[in-house]
Amino acid sequence: MPVIDPASAISAKIKSQYGKRLREKDYQAMVKCGSVGDVVQYLKTYTHYQGFLDKVSNDVHRGNLENIMQQKQFESFLSFCRYNNGNTPVTKYGLRLIETRELMKFITLLSIKRPEEYLFSMPLFFVRHTDIELQKLSLVNNHRELLDALERTGYHDVVKRFPPDERGDYDLAAIEDALENYSLGLLYADLAKIKKKKVRNQMLSLFDTLSDYHNYSRIIRLKKYYHMNSDAVRAHLLRYGNLTGRKLDRILSRDTYEEVREELQKTSVGKKAKTIDIDREMAVQGRYEMCRHQLYFSTNPEIVLLSFYILSQTELSNVIAIIEGVRYSMEPESIYETLVL
Repeated sequence: MPVIDPASAISAKIKSQYGKRLREKDYQAMVKCGSVGDVVQYLKTYTHYQGFLDKVSNDVHRGNLENIMQQKQFESFLSFCRYNNGNTPVTKYGLRLIETRELMKFITLLSIKRPEEYLFSMPLFFVRHTDIELQKLSLVNNHRELLDALERTGYHDVVKRFPPDERGDYDLAAIEDALENYSLGLLYADLAKIKKKKVRNQMLSLFDTLSDYHNYSRIIRLKKYYHMNSDAVRAHLLRYGNLTGRKLDRILSRDTYEEVREELQKTSVGKKAKTIDIDREMAVQGRYEMCRHQLYFSTNPEIVLLSFYILSQTELSNVIAIIEGVRYSMEPESIYETLVL
Protein backbone atom coordinates (compact mmCIF):
# COMPACT_ATOMS: atom_id res chain seq x y z
CA MET A 1 0.00 0.00 0.00
CA PRO A 2 1.53 3.38 -0.97
CA VAL A 3 2.35 5.77 1.86
CA ILE A 4 0.41 9.05 1.74
CA ASP A 5 2.58 12.10 2.27
CA PRO A 6 0.92 14.18 5.06
CA ALA A 7 2.12 17.42 3.45
CA SER A 8 0.54 16.51 0.13
CA ALA A 9 -2.64 15.36 1.85
CA ILE A 10 -3.26 18.60 3.74
CA SER A 11 -2.37 20.70 0.71
CA ALA A 12 -4.86 18.72 -1.36
CA LYS A 13 -7.58 19.17 1.28
CA ILE A 14 -6.97 22.91 1.46
CA LYS A 15 -6.98 23.33 -2.30
CA SER A 16 -10.22 21.36 -2.49
CA GLN A 17 -11.79 23.69 0.08
CA TYR A 18 -10.47 26.76 -1.73
CA GLY A 19 -12.10 25.45 -4.90
CA LYS A 20 -15.47 26.21 -3.27
CA ARG A 21 -14.64 29.91 -2.91
CA LEU A 22 -16.85 32.71 -4.17
CA ARG A 23 -16.30 33.52 -7.83
CA GLU A 24 -16.58 36.72 -9.81
CA LYS A 25 -20.13 35.82 -10.88
CA ASP A 26 -21.12 35.52 -7.20
CA TYR A 27 -19.75 38.96 -6.37
CA GLN A 28 -21.41 40.48 -9.43
CA ALA A 29 -24.75 38.98 -8.39
CA MET A 30 -24.49 40.06 -4.75
CA VAL A 31 -23.60 43.69 -5.42
CA LYS A 32 -26.84 43.94 -7.41
CA CYS A 33 -28.98 42.66 -4.53
CA GLY A 34 -31.67 45.06 -3.32
CA SER A 35 -31.29 44.33 0.39
CA VAL A 36 -29.05 42.63 2.95
CA GLY A 37 -31.69 39.89 3.14
CA ASP A 38 -31.26 39.26 -0.58
CA VAL A 39 -27.49 38.94 -0.09
CA VAL A 40 -28.04 36.41 2.70
CA GLN A 41 -30.49 34.49 0.52
CA TYR A 42 -27.96 34.35 -2.31
CA LEU A 43 -25.25 33.06 0.03
CA LYS A 44 -27.63 30.43 1.37
CA THR A 45 -28.75 29.29 -2.08
CA TYR A 46 -25.75 29.41 -4.38
CA THR A 47 -22.50 29.37 -2.34
CA HIS A 48 -20.46 27.23 0.04
CA TYR A 49 -22.03 29.17 2.93
CA GLN A 50 -25.27 27.29 2.21
CA GLY A 51 -25.09 24.65 4.94
CA PHE A 52 -23.72 27.11 7.47
CA LEU A 53 -26.38 29.77 6.92
CA ASP A 54 -29.28 27.41 6.25
CA LYS A 55 -31.00 28.11 9.58
CA VAL A 56 -30.15 31.82 9.65
CA SER A 57 -33.01 34.23 9.03
CA ASN A 58 -32.65 36.60 6.08
CA ASP A 59 -33.26 39.55 8.41
CA VAL A 60 -30.33 38.60 10.66
CA HIS A 61 -28.45 41.57 12.16
CA ARG A 62 -25.35 42.47 10.16
CA GLY A 63 -23.09 42.06 13.20
CA ASN A 64 -24.50 38.61 13.97
CA LEU A 65 -24.09 37.56 10.35
CA GLU A 66 -20.45 38.66 10.39
CA ASN A 67 -19.89 36.68 13.60
CA ILE A 68 -21.47 33.56 12.12
CA MET A 69 -19.33 33.78 9.00
CA GLN A 70 -16.18 34.39 11.03
CA GLN A 71 -17.01 31.27 12.99
CA LYS A 72 -17.23 29.27 9.77
CA GLN A 73 -13.86 30.56 8.60
CA PHE A 74 -12.29 29.86 11.98
CA GLU A 75 -13.62 26.31 12.23
CA SER A 76 -12.33 25.57 8.75
CA PHE A 77 -8.89 26.93 9.66
CA LEU A 78 -8.88 25.01 12.95
CA SER A 79 -9.74 21.73 11.24
CA PHE A 80 -6.70 22.07 9.00
CA CYS A 81 -4.54 23.05 11.98
CA ARG A 82 -5.47 19.82 13.75
CA TYR A 83 -4.75 17.84 10.60
CA ASN A 84 -1.39 19.61 10.38
CA ASN A 85 -0.26 18.51 13.86
CA GLY A 86 -1.67 21.46 15.73
CA ASN A 87 0.72 23.78 17.55
CA THR A 88 2.78 25.17 14.65
CA PRO A 89 4.06 28.73 14.02
CA VAL A 90 1.25 29.40 11.53
CA THR A 91 -1.43 28.01 13.85
CA LYS A 92 -0.29 30.20 16.73
CA TYR A 93 0.07 33.23 14.46
CA GLY A 94 -3.43 32.71 13.06
CA LEU A 95 -4.88 32.60 16.57
CA ARG A 96 -3.00 35.77 17.52
CA LEU A 97 -4.45 37.56 14.49
CA ILE A 98 -7.91 36.87 15.85
CA GLU A 99 -6.88 37.91 19.36
CA THR A 100 -5.47 41.17 18.03
CA ARG A 101 -8.65 41.83 16.06
CA GLU A 102 -10.79 41.28 19.14
CA LEU A 103 -8.57 43.43 21.35
CA MET A 104 -8.65 46.29 18.86
CA LYS A 105 -12.43 45.93 18.52
CA PHE A 106 -12.84 46.20 22.29
CA ILE A 107 -10.32 49.01 22.85
CA THR A 108 -12.01 51.01 20.09
CA LEU A 109 -15.35 50.63 21.87
CA LEU A 110 -13.73 51.55 25.18
CA SER A 111 -12.20 54.64 23.61
CA ILE A 112 -15.58 55.87 22.35
CA LYS A 113 -17.20 55.09 25.73
CA ARG A 114 -19.31 52.17 24.48
CA PRO A 115 -17.51 49.10 25.90
CA GLU A 116 -20.79 47.37 26.79
CA GLU A 117 -21.45 46.82 23.08
CA TYR A 118 -18.63 44.28 22.87
CA LEU A 119 -20.81 41.72 24.63
CA PHE A 120 -23.07 41.55 21.56
CA SER A 121 -20.23 40.94 19.09
CA MET A 122 -18.00 38.75 21.25
CA PRO A 123 -17.07 35.57 19.29
CA LEU A 124 -18.20 32.83 21.66
CA PHE A 125 -16.71 30.22 19.33
CA PHE A 126 -13.23 31.60 20.10
CA VAL A 127 -13.46 31.59 23.92
CA ARG A 128 -11.95 28.10 24.25
CA HIS A 129 -9.02 28.92 21.97
CA THR A 130 -7.56 32.04 23.58
CA ASP A 131 -5.84 32.99 26.83
CA ILE A 132 -7.72 36.29 26.79
CA GLU A 133 -10.74 36.05 29.07
CA LEU A 134 -13.20 37.49 26.56
CA GLN A 135 -16.15 37.32 28.92
CA LYS A 136 -14.17 39.23 31.55
CA LEU A 137 -13.13 41.68 28.85
CA SER A 138 -16.79 42.34 28.01
CA LEU A 139 -17.29 43.68 31.56
CA VAL A 140 -14.38 46.14 31.48
CA ASN A 141 -15.19 49.85 31.87
CA ASN A 142 -11.79 51.55 32.21
CA HIS A 143 -8.08 51.17 31.52
CA ARG A 144 -7.21 49.65 34.89
CA GLU A 145 -9.85 46.97 34.44
CA LEU A 146 -8.58 46.36 30.90
CA LEU A 147 -5.07 45.68 32.20
CA ASP A 148 -6.49 43.39 34.88
CA ALA A 149 -8.36 41.41 32.23
CA LEU A 150 -5.11 41.00 30.23
CA GLU A 151 -2.92 40.24 33.25
CA ARG A 152 -2.24 36.62 32.31
CA THR A 153 -1.43 37.34 28.68
CA GLY A 154 1.49 38.83 26.82
CA TYR A 155 -0.80 41.58 25.60
CA HIS A 156 -0.82 43.16 29.06
CA ASP A 157 2.62 44.76 28.74
CA VAL A 158 1.89 45.95 25.19
CA VAL A 159 -1.37 47.71 26.06
CA LYS A 160 0.10 49.07 29.31
CA ARG A 161 2.46 51.26 27.26
CA PHE A 162 -0.48 53.15 25.75
CA PRO A 163 -2.77 54.53 28.46
CA PRO A 164 -5.67 56.75 27.38
CA ASP A 165 -5.34 60.52 27.52
CA GLU A 166 -7.19 62.73 29.99
CA ARG A 167 -10.37 62.42 27.91
CA GLY A 168 -10.17 58.63 27.89
CA ASP A 169 -9.16 58.43 24.22
CA TYR A 170 -6.66 55.79 23.09
CA ASP A 171 -4.04 56.12 20.38
CA LEU A 172 -5.58 53.25 18.44
CA ALA A 173 -3.08 53.33 15.58
CA ALA A 174 -0.13 53.09 17.97
CA ILE A 175 -1.71 50.21 19.88
CA GLU A 176 -2.47 48.29 16.69
CA ASP A 177 1.08 48.80 15.43
CA ALA A 178 2.50 47.58 18.76
CA LEU A 179 0.25 44.52 18.80
CA GLU A 180 1.24 43.60 15.24
CA ASN A 181 4.93 43.92 16.07
CA TYR A 182 4.46 41.87 19.24
CA SER A 183 2.70 39.09 17.33
CA LEU A 184 5.34 39.07 14.59
CA GLY A 185 8.11 38.99 17.18
CA LEU A 186 6.68 35.77 18.61
CA LEU A 187 6.25 34.37 15.11
CA TYR A 188 9.83 35.04 14.04
CA ALA A 189 11.06 33.46 17.29
CA ASP A 190 9.04 30.35 16.42
CA LEU A 191 10.36 30.32 12.85
CA ALA A 192 13.94 30.47 14.14
CA LYS A 193 13.34 27.14 15.88
CA ILE A 194 12.45 25.27 12.67
CA LYS A 195 15.24 22.77 12.16
CA LYS A 196 14.95 22.24 8.42
CA LYS A 197 16.78 25.15 6.81
CA LYS A 198 14.82 25.04 3.55
CA VAL A 199 11.47 25.12 5.34
CA ARG A 200 12.66 27.85 7.71
CA ASN A 201 13.90 30.03 4.85
CA GLN A 202 10.65 29.55 2.91
CA MET A 203 8.64 30.70 5.91
CA LEU A 204 10.92 33.65 6.62
CA SER A 205 10.76 34.75 2.99
CA LEU A 206 6.95 34.61 3.02
CA PHE A 207 6.54 36.66 6.18
CA ASP A 208 9.26 39.12 5.15
CA THR A 209 7.31 39.77 1.94
CA LEU A 210 4.02 40.14 3.82
CA SER A 211 5.69 42.68 6.13
CA ASP A 212 7.18 44.49 3.13
CA TYR A 213 3.76 44.85 1.49
CA HIS A 214 2.38 46.23 4.75
CA ASN A 215 5.22 48.74 5.17
CA TYR A 216 5.22 49.74 1.48
CA SER A 217 1.52 50.56 1.68
CA ARG A 218 1.88 52.31 5.02
CA ILE A 219 4.73 54.54 3.79
CA ILE A 220 2.78 55.48 0.66
CA ARG A 221 -0.34 56.38 2.63
CA LEU A 222 1.41 58.33 5.39
CA LYS A 223 3.53 60.31 2.95
CA LYS A 224 0.84 60.97 0.35
CA TYR A 225 -2.13 61.78 2.56
CA TYR A 226 -0.64 62.83 5.92
CA HIS A 227 2.72 64.31 4.79
CA MET A 228 4.46 62.83 7.84
CA ASN A 229 8.17 63.28 8.38
CA SER A 230 10.48 60.27 8.35
CA ASP A 231 10.51 59.75 12.14
CA ALA A 232 6.71 59.80 12.32
CA VAL A 233 6.42 57.34 9.42
CA ARG A 234 9.03 55.03 10.95
CA ALA A 235 7.03 54.84 14.18
CA HIS A 236 4.09 53.30 12.30
CA LEU A 237 6.00 50.54 10.48
CA LEU A 238 6.51 46.88 11.24
CA ARG A 239 10.01 46.07 12.45
CA TYR A 240 10.28 43.05 10.17
CA GLY A 241 10.84 42.34 6.50
CA ASN A 242 13.38 43.75 4.06
CA LEU A 243 12.40 47.42 4.17
CA THR A 244 14.67 48.11 7.13
CA GLY A 245 18.11 49.55 7.93
CA ARG A 246 19.87 51.65 5.30
CA LYS A 247 17.31 50.76 2.65
CA LEU A 248 14.53 52.28 4.79
CA ASP A 249 16.73 55.25 5.69
CA ARG A 250 17.26 56.01 2.00
CA ILE A 251 13.53 55.77 1.25
CA LEU A 252 12.49 57.98 4.15
CA SER A 253 15.22 60.54 3.46
CA ARG A 254 13.35 61.68 0.36
CA ASP A 255 11.27 64.82 0.85
CA THR A 256 8.30 64.45 -1.47
CA TYR A 257 5.77 61.70 -1.99
CA GLU A 258 6.87 61.30 -5.61
CA GLU A 259 10.51 60.80 -4.57
CA VAL A 260 9.52 58.31 -1.88
CA ARG A 261 7.40 56.37 -4.35
CA GLU A 262 10.26 56.28 -6.85
CA GLU A 263 12.60 54.82 -4.21
CA LEU A 264 10.00 52.27 -3.13
CA GLN A 265 9.54 51.04 -6.69
CA LYS A 266 13.25 50.14 -6.82
CA THR A 267 12.79 47.62 -4.02
CA SER A 268 11.97 43.95 -4.51
CA VAL A 269 8.39 44.32 -3.30
CA GLY A 270 8.06 47.56 -5.27
CA LYS A 271 8.86 45.73 -8.49
CA LYS A 272 6.23 43.12 -7.64
CA ALA A 273 3.71 45.83 -6.88
CA LYS A 274 4.01 47.77 -10.14
CA THR A 275 0.84 46.17 -11.49
CA ILE A 276 -1.13 47.13 -8.37
CA ASP A 277 -2.92 50.45 -7.97
CA ILE A 278 -1.23 52.01 -4.94
CA ASP A 279 -4.15 54.36 -4.38
CA ARG A 280 -6.12 51.30 -3.27
CA GLU A 281 -5.10 49.10 -0.33
CA MET A 282 -1.93 47.89 -2.01
CA ALA A 283 -0.92 45.69 0.92
CA VAL A 284 -4.18 43.77 0.76
CA GLN A 285 -4.09 43.28 -3.02
CA GLY A 286 -0.41 42.31 -3.04
CA ARG A 287 -0.88 39.88 -0.17
CA TYR A 288 -3.91 38.38 -1.91
CA GLU A 289 -2.10 37.77 -5.19
CA MET A 290 0.96 36.30 -3.46
CA CYS A 291 -1.16 33.96 -1.36
CA ARG A 292 -3.07 32.71 -4.41
CA HIS A 293 0.24 31.86 -6.04
CA GLN A 294 1.56 30.14 -2.91
CA LEU A 295 -1.60 28.12 -2.39
CA TYR A 296 -1.34 26.65 -5.87
CA PHE A 297 2.41 26.14 -6.12
CA SER A 298 3.96 25.82 -2.66
CA THR A 299 4.83 22.34 -1.36
CA ASN A 300 5.12 23.63 2.21
CA PRO A 301 1.86 22.77 4.07
CA GLU A 302 2.37 25.64 6.54
CA ILE A 303 2.57 28.15 3.70
CA VAL A 304 -0.46 26.61 1.98
CA LEU A 305 -2.39 26.79 5.26
CA LEU A 306 -1.48 30.43 5.90
CA SER A 307 -2.31 31.34 2.30
CA PHE A 308 -5.71 29.70 2.63
CA TYR A 309 -6.36 31.54 5.88
CA ILE A 310 -5.51 34.94 4.38
CA LEU A 311 -7.54 34.26 1.23
CA SER A 312 -10.51 33.17 3.34
CA GLN A 313 -10.30 36.33 5.40
CA THR A 314 -10.15 38.37 2.19
CA GLU A 315 -13.31 36.66 0.94
CA LEU A 316 -15.04 37.41 4.23
CA SER A 317 -13.98 41.06 4.00
CA ASN A 318 -15.44 41.19 0.49
CA VAL A 319 -18.77 39.81 1.67
CA ILE A 320 -18.90 42.28 4.56
CA ALA A 321 -18.09 45.13 2.14
CA ILE A 322 -20.98 44.03 -0.08
CA ILE A 323 -23.37 43.82 2.86
CA GLU A 324 -22.38 47.31 3.99
CA GLY A 325 -22.66 48.69 0.48
CA VAL A 326 -26.10 47.18 -0.11
CA ARG A 327 -27.24 48.30 3.32
CA TYR A 328 -26.40 51.92 2.48
CA SER A 329 -27.78 51.70 -1.09
CA MET A 330 -24.45 52.22 -2.85
CA GLU A 331 -24.31 51.75 -6.61
CA PRO A 332 -23.32 48.17 -7.57
CA GLU A 333 -20.29 49.43 -9.51
CA SER A 334 -19.06 51.40 -6.50
CA ILE A 335 -19.37 48.37 -4.23
CA TYR A 336 -17.62 46.15 -6.75
CA GLU A 337 -14.66 48.53 -6.97
CA THR A 338 -13.97 48.09 -3.24
CA LEU A 339 -13.54 44.32 -3.51
CA VAL A 340 -10.22 42.48 -3.61
CA LEU A 341 -10.41 40.10 -6.57
